[in-house]
Amino acid sequence: MIDLPRMLLAALLGFPQYIPEAAGRLTPDDFPEGLGDLYAAIDGTWSAKGEMDVVDVLHHYPNLKETVAACMDALDVAPVKVTRSRVREWVTALLERRALERFQSLAVQAASPSTSYEDLAALYGRMGQALDTDHPGEDFTPIGDLIDDYIRNLDQQPNYIATGIGPLDRNLHILPGNFILIGGRPSAGKTALSLQIAVEMAKQGRKVCYFSLETSPRILAQRIIANQLYAPLEQVKTKKVPAAELDGLSKLRQLPLYIRSASGRNVAWIRAQALRMKAQVVMVDYVQIIRPDRSGDRYQAITQISIGLHELAQTTGMVVMGAAQLSRNAAHTLPTNADLKESGQLEQDADAVLLLGNAEDGRSVCILSKNKEGRVGEIPLAFDKERQRFLEVVP
Repeated sequence: MIDLPRMLLAALLGFPQYIPEAAGRLTPDDFPEGLGDLYAAIDGTWSAKGEMDVVDVLHHYPNLKETVAACMDALDVAPVKVTRSRVREWVTALLERRALERFQSLAVQAASPSTSYEDLAALYGRMGQALDTDHPGEDFTPIGDLIDDYIRNLDQQPNYIATGIGPLDRNLHILPGNFILIGGRPSAGKTALSLQIAVEMAKQGRKVCYFSLETSPRILAQRIIANQLYAPLEQVKTKKVPAAELDGLSKLRQLPLYIRSASGRNVAWIRAQALRMKAQVVMVDYVQIIRPDRSGDRYQAITQISIGLHELAQTTGMVVMGAAQLSRNAAHTLPTNADLKESGQLEQDADAVLLLGNAEDGRSVCILSKNKEGRVGEIPLAFDKERQRFLEVVP
């Protein structure tokens, strides 16, 4: 078995051009005791000077001489060639090993007789976080570097994540790490729109995990079939869709879209499952019935849930989209952000808020009421409830 930590450190010492593969991803705590100081010396020297060599490290850190020698010996006896891709693989392997150790430590804590049932929710959330192998790696960045980066990449278009719905994609520019809310009264189409977007994002090859807190996966599958076949939902429910039309489901079966009941679950559980599945998009239907971690009034509970979903998006880079109920006073008027039930934190945390409602003339309306990356206002979409599909309204 190779001595991975020592081999990786030796590779960074001998081939400093590969240090950027580790910098920002690793910290000294990712190394076993006695080796973290050497990584700190390597990373610190590189960060300060933009270059590094073994002589320089030993000059400034003479106490690390024996550690450096042991690392070089570990690499010498291993029949491997150091390459950039191999260093990248070693970094990932070390992160995964440390994640496993953190998870196992928490599992031992969970099995301790001193752990109460009330402690389990927090431990479960920490277990999910332990599976995350990426460190933020953020630090101050000079404005000059940011401008240089912008100019260097003028020919690269922003990598926005499309919903597959034209009017939305022209106005709602979704980025990894965004938290999006879809608000509406019952039967306004929140679930239908979230399912339609989930399918379209999965068609782009993104792994989508859909957490349903009140509707069974089988019923959601029926709505997806109606949406994708442009078939009346009643036909799908009664299994009267013409057999020839079912051929259209062949590609749908292969999509990386996963649906799971989450009734009675909390944000920590959702986070743990999303990390386990390595999701790129998380859908939650709907946020106000996620179980809070602590008892308290509804305002505090929804505030806590909103912050948790926002942190899930921010710390993992996943797109998190949540359906949210609107208060009853929005039933016969155009909805606003103030109609989001039970906590203003939802509006504050969301990068974008999409509200579904009905105008006085009875037509369905879709309003982009908050949008950090673009304009706000009414979006020309109509809800075909019979076929569970949102369609562009052509003037």
